Amino acid sequence: MTATNLSNSVAPGPTEYGGDEISALVLDPGYTVVRGGFAGEDVPKSVVPSFYGIIPSGPERKRVYGENAIYTPSPNIEIGNPMSKNGLVEDWETATNLWEYAITSRLTNTKPSNPMTNGLNEKTDDLKQEMEGVEMQERPLEENPLLMTEAGWNAGKGREKPIEIAMENWGAPAFWLARSGVLSA
Repeated sequence: MTATNLSNSVAPGPTEYGGDEISALVLDPGYTVVRGGFAGEDVPKSVVPSFYGIIPSGPERKRVYGENAIYTPSPNIEIGNPMSKNGLVEDWETATNLWEYAITSRLTNTKPSNPMTNGLNEKTDDLKQEMEGVEMQERPLEENPLLMTEAGWNAGKGREKPIEIAMENWGAPAFWLARSGVLSA
């Protein structure tokens, strides 16, 4: 490995994460709300309640996220929260879905699919190719580095799971997990 000379007069390359041209996302999950936004902005663009609705639909229970889902009265709805009161995650599957909703609902859009394979013109005998296309669609952060906050008393196992979610499930090219107390100081 060779050492390179870094200079303040040379602009960072397109693959370096250091300039203002990188649209890094900041995700701050908490007990009451999940805040998300772009680094360098004054206020978060996405503020989503951490509470979610559970609607029984047949043998399965459907989870709904967002303000309209939990504040609109409907029969047989249960309200849940994936976080404990001390800010630690108790239900990782629901927390992952909630965080992804907070990111994709207001910060990033789902990637557009090819109109030839949108479900109307697909051949059912080519399932392998169809699954490859779905896998590429389900990576909402492959273009954005992510900074995520955590509680200061989070244990080591609680630190591994968000890293796994961001890198493997969402495809984030860079990830940083920071303690919320350090960021607020």
